[in-house]
Amino acid sequence: MWFLLALLALSMLVARRSTEKHVAGRTDALVLSWLQQAIALPFILVTLFFARFYWPSELPTSFWITMAVYVVLISIDIYCYFKALSIADVSYIAPLMTLVAIGNIAGAYIVLGQKPTIFGLAGALLIVCGAVLTYRAKKREGTQLRANNVALLLVLLLVVVRSINSNIEVNMLRVSNPTTFNFYSSVLAVPVLLGTSLMVIATNKSKGFRNYWKTVHYDVTKQQWLLLFIGLTYTVNMLATYQAKILSPNAGYIGAIKSASVLPMMLVGAILYKEKIYKSQWLGLGVILIGLVLLALN
Repeated sequence: MWFLLALLALSMLVARRSTEKHVAGRTDALVLSWLQQAIALPFILVTLFFARFYWPSELPTSFWITMAVYVVLISIDIYCYFKALSIADVSYIAPLMTLVAIGNIAGAYIVLGQKPTIFGLAGALLIVCGAVLTYRAKKREGTQLRANNVALLLVLLLVVVRSINSNIEVNMLRVSNPTTFNFYSSVLAVPVLLGTSLMVIATNKSKGFRNYWKTVHYDVTKQQWLLLFIGLTYTVNMLATYQAKILSPNAGYIGAIKSASVLPMMLVGAILYKEKIYKSQWLGLGVILIGLVLLALN
């Protein structure tokens, strides 16, 4: 059952990220970092009627302490992702995101005490090699060199943050359930992300922030249906992921399966956004997929 849930999460992830790339090209990354969570809230509220809801007083103090750390980290995670997506090709970002699978395994060992096998270590090494091949292929694009380098740093920061978050959330899921956890984490994350956005806008005097909220309103109005689709797929993706983590024998398995989204995402970049994909990128992708197979055997 957990494997089918992981596949459902994978399909929702691909649909969401493909749409996010389209939206990210027109809407500021700072806005998308909190808007994605806010748009998903109505869908998340509906899911509360299909499972038991845990009131704050029913959850231990350790849950809320961990949640405070989690919300700050997930805010950094979301902003880094959208910022990277707004400045670099999706066919470049997608392979780098497979590094998250390595972070999940390392985090599972540190946070949950789940030791990787030889298959897991070999898979992690292959994923790193594949990501390096993909990075070097895109590096030859001189006009995109600086943007790609910045995107790489953002993804690496995201990997570190997600390696912590994807594992500390397991302990919170064990004392609540996916719907309750998804509700609290989203409700608390939106104000943090929005507050960060307001602080950046208030302290930045560049021309890009003049008439900022009028521009945001215009962009959101033009893309409201796409944003609603992102909210829906986000909700299904996260609930399927959380339930799969509870049922699976190892939390790192879910991240490994979802990392396979790199293949459809590269195809989306090539077909829908006319992004150029080099032969060495396909080679890197092949190495990454072999690594993911080994991770699945971990």
